[in-house]
Amino acid sequence: CTLVVSLQVFVGNSGIVSFGHVAFFGVGAYTAALLTIPSNVKERALPMLPAILMNLETGLVTATLAGALVAFLVALLTGLALARMQEQAMAMATLALLVMMHAIFSNWETVTRGTIGLYGIPRGINLWVALSGIIIIIGLALLFKASPTGLHLQASREQPLAAQTIGINLVRVRLIGWLVSGALMGSAGALWAQNILAFGPDQFYFVETFTVLSMLVIGGLGSVSGAVVGAAVVTVVSELLRDLEGGFTLGPLSIPELPGLVQLAVAVLIMIILIYRPEGLLGQREVGGKR
Repeated sequence: CTLVVSLQVFVGNSGIVSFGHVAFFGVGAYTAALLTIPSNVKERALPMLPAILMNLETGLVTATLAGALVAFLVALLTGLALARMQEQAMAMATLALLVMMHAIFSNWETVTRGTIGLYGIPRGINLWVALSGIIIIIGLALLFKASPTGLHLQASREQPLAAQTIGINLVRVRLIGWLVSGALMGSAGALWAQNILAFGPDQFYFVETFTVLSMLVIGGLGSVSGAVVGAAVVTVVSELLRDLEGGFTLGPLSIPELPGLVQLAVAVLIMIILIYRPEGLLGQREVGGKR
């Protein structure tokens, strides 16, 4: 849910599809892991890690804020160039960002252990911490959407040329949206890492990217509530169908294994949404807001 909401901050308000936001998710996850893994575990798993990281061990809040900060800095370095591109070029450049960051995660063995991945992350997440994180990220997303910059970004989504004629700086508002979205994605990655306990670079690549995008498309690009609803719908459908992939019995019929059933169902659901409700289940409406 936090990933979809974080992505919505940029994609929903700007109208520009981003394939690269999962990279910020990975940056936040690796940052939190390196800050929370006990020093004795790091000495065994990452013997070449710089001394400042080797001896550093922080708690949940510090690691989460650090994940958001490092993701913000990566977003700043990339956004300064991306925000100046045309919409279609920017969308394709975000795909290049995803591939580039995955290559870094997979090959920077001194820090990330490469394709082997990190382990030994202390569990700092419980139900209430997770719920608090979701509420905070949703609240920040709603605040950004209602802010002057968020409204300017939405204006640039609807009519870029008209927005420029009334004095809206497209590069500035897109960059700010990119930075806010990247920081939120980094904080979500930091929280995720402290719950999953071990992970590798392949968890920040194409599968996660298209899963998050599918949730956003189904729920509705234009609203934070749509992001939450889309995440809930895809999660429920996936969990209901996951057991059926191994085969099931329907009366006298015995259905064999159906690998890929979940992905097929989500793809069909996306097609139905795009045909009958192109703006998603909620469109641009927020739950509890005026029509």
